[in-house]
This record gives sequence, structure tokens and C-alpha cells, in this order.
Amino acid sequence: MSILLLAALLAAGQPHRPVVHATDIKSDFDDKLTDQFADALRKALPKAKHLRPEGGDDTADVYLTVLFPVTEDGKHFDYSVDLMKVDDNPTPDRLASFTGTCRVSAVDACAEGIIAKADKTVGKD
Repeated sequence: MSILLLAALLAAGQPHRPVVHATDIKSDFDDKLTDQFADALRKALPKAKHLRPEGGDDTADVYLTVLFPVTEDGKHFDYSVDLMKVDDNPTPDRLASFTGTCRVSAVDACAEGIIAKADKTVGKD
């Protein structure tokens, strides 16, 4: 019994390490602005606490998919991105949807905001 108590006390003193999900960015479109947007999402991933780029031998257990080509309207563009969780089901689970408008000149900052929202969503698990 005292071994269990000691183990519990030691575990309580350990800092909680967040679960970090291997993450993929998916886009089936090949226009310049959508590619730039998808690349900006990939570039922003390392700033997340609960998400990281997939790589090596691991496979993504979550992914962000760009649903439609981003549409430019002057100095702005509209986007629609789903955050999906891969599990044992044949169909992934949608965790969140992100839609909005960003400035074309601020595509990196826009992507960082989306990654921050996705990170917050998966951090609730």
C-alpha cells in the first residue's frame, strides 16, 4: 500500500506533459494563394503546444484540411479549414471548423491564428 502512495506522490510532483499530436496539412488545390496558405499553416505548426508536423515513421492522428481554394477579393481572401481526428473509425471525426477572411499580405499571421485555435481545441482532450 505504501508503494502505491509513494508512486502517487511522485507522479503528483511531476510536471504534466501535454499530449502532442502528429499533424498533417491537406489541400487538394494547386493555385498559388491556396498553396501559400497551406504552406503558412505548415510553417506555423512548430509554434503549437499540442500539435507538431508529422514525420519520420509516425502518421498523423489529426490533420487540418483546406476545404476549398482560398478566394481572393482584392486585398483579402476567404478560407475554410476543418480540423479532423483520425481514430479507429473508418471516417475521421471533425473536431472543429475554421472559416474567415484574412489579408493577403498577412497570410502567415492568419495561419498562425488558425493553428493557435486548432491547438487550443486539441489541448482540451
